[in-house]
Amino acid sequence: MYLPSHNEVEALLKNVALETRASEWHGFLCGVLSVDIAYPLETSIQTLLSNTAEVAVGDDFSGQIDEVYNTVRTQLTDSNLQFELCLPEGEDIHLSQQVNALAEWCSGFLYGLANAGIQTKSKLSPDVEEILQDFGAIAQVDAAELGDEEEELSFVELVEFVRVAVLLLAEEVQPVTSSGTVH
Repeated sequence: MYLPSHNEVEALLKNVALETRASEWHGFLCGVLSVDIAYPLETSIQTLLSNTAEVAVGDDFSGQIDEVYNTVRTQLTDSNLQFELCLPEGEDIHLSQQVNALAEWCSGFLYGLANAGIQTKSKLSPDVEEILQDFGAIAQVDAAELGDEEEELSFVELVEFVRVAVLLLAEEVQPVTSSGTVH
């Protein structure tokens, strides 16, 4: 399934004056769905809207949000590991912007996990606890002066780590059976 680009999601959120950034919102959505694949879209929207003044949510917004929500649900349970993060890309995007967006994504993901009740799940494995600690550290990163080729390669590796770690966490918290159903 197609995940809209970071810019498309950013524009969607700005159209309804939602103060959440695209990376953070996508991270939040991935977090709640990693814990509960049936987590209601309406609940996730209301959670984020609770910190925002009146927001006019029209049918167009709802349809586009449904598309992102369904794409994330599909990607998290896809046996082909097609899950991707909603981060800014392109030649005109500086590495520091990408790193800051990854930090926002991880922050949103952790917020989503907490909102969906990960702490009420059975004891988490040491691997998942380490992932949560790593995501907490990434969420605190401030990318001041980045940009050389080595740092760009490290960033690509970090994004891949986050992507795979999300899939590992989602699989541990709610395993997918061979038939594709979540237990």
